[in-house]
Amino acid sequence: MALIAVGMTAFASEKNDTTIIENAYKVMVITGDSVQTVMVNGKEGSRDYRYVNSIKITDPNVKKCKLENDSENNGLDFDFGVGIPIATNVPDGWGFSAKSWEIILGLRYKYTPKKALQTYSTGLWLNWSTYALKSDYAFAKDANDIVVLGAFPANASDKYSAMRIFSLSVPFFFTQRFGRTSDFRFTLGPVVNFNVYGRIYNEYTIGDNEFSINTKGFEYRPVTLDIMAMLSWRQLSLFCKYSPMSVLKSDKGPQFRSVSVGLFF
Repeated sequence: MALIAVGMTAFASEKNDTTIIENAYKVMVITGDSVQTVMVNGKEGSRDYRYVNSIKITDPNVKKCKLENDSENNGLDFDFGVGIPIATNVPDGWGFSAKSWEIILGLRYKYTPKKALQTYSTGLWLNWSTYALKSDYAFAKDANDIVVLGAFPANASDKYSAMRIFSLSVPFFFTQRFGRTSDFRFTLGPVVNFNVYGRIYNEYTIGDNEFSINTKGFEYRPVTLDIMAMLSWRQLSLFCKYSPMSVLKSDKGPQFRSVSVGLFF
């Protein structure tokens, strides 16, 4: 901040000394984060007079504010995301629908080094992933616990078949801000999923009767690894997550993978 005054008396002090300048022509006071500088150009009887004095700011409130700003990006963050998993590497004869969905809920600790534009974070998420089939198909399990393509009864309506996996997920993220005053950030990193629960849900209606069949016991992978990227503006993020590993174990069903897209709030 600069203050310019004409035709005034200026006072500057340093180490308990006082300088009195009568009728200064121009006075400038420049205040930075830690230093305040007083500049006087000209005074009564001497237009060529020059005076410069710098004073170190020792106000504890200034230091406190600066420390708080340096650490404002550190601490726990609440994560909530919704998305759509799109099945890839799908075998012939299988058809997945847009009724698939994914929900992410959890906490993440963020650490930003002092004066850095980079943030490192990790945490724990609860993750629900649902892979739904088109209405003419149904997930089924044979005698060897292999997931196969089944069929609904011929006279069934309102058909719905989905595989749901619940996971405890641990993200490891690196975030880059695009500038100290920018609201945009880019995040990239792996997500380790510990898959702890899996079910097949088949639902349909025959006449006035509704049927819901839950099937467990199929063999999904206990641990999978995803690669996740996010583009963020303030508190809103667009994410894309690629799952290079199949949901089911080898030889235990279709070896489909997925790409999820959605929003973080």
